[in-house]
Amino acid sequence: MVATERLVLREAGTGDLTILERMWRDPVVRRHLGGPLSEEAVAARRSAGGVGGFMAELHSGEVVGWCHLGRYRTGELELSYAFLPGHWGRGYAREACGAIVGVAFESFPDDARLIAVTQEANGRSVRLLEALGMTRVDRFDEFGACQVRYALDRPLAGRAGHP
Repeated sequence: MVATERLVLREAGTGDLTILERMWRDPVVRRHLGGPLSEEAVAARRSAGGVGGFMAELHSGEVVGWCHLGRYRTGELELSYAFLPGHWGRGYAREACGAIVGVAFESFPDDARLIAVTQEANGRSVRLLEALGMTRVDRFDEFGACQVRYALDRPLAGRAGHP
């Protein structure tokens, strides 16, 4: 569990599947993520017990979104996230993702870099990643749109041979 000024980031569990499924099916949430997941994809995630990660909730217990540290298809450590539209524009994603970035290299000590991928057209996500200190390192086409990959290198103080 990670706590911030306004949020608690707790491990996602099977009790969170209802809200995760809502995000997976929501065309607004999934607009820049390849669209809503098919029933088959939702069923596969459900049978796997969800997708792991952290539920971002207000101190009142209301869930506002989800963050995850996992592996991108290249094997790189990846930050991914989704937030409920009713909570957009309040800084919750920045607060939650910032906290997750803060523990990423501690949780994955062998990784020298953290990446995140978003559609170039997703201005909110682009601004979030840049606010987190990430820099654009690649762009490519997928899901019929231009995707951009951002990266954040492990701070020098956290690298071997640096105090």
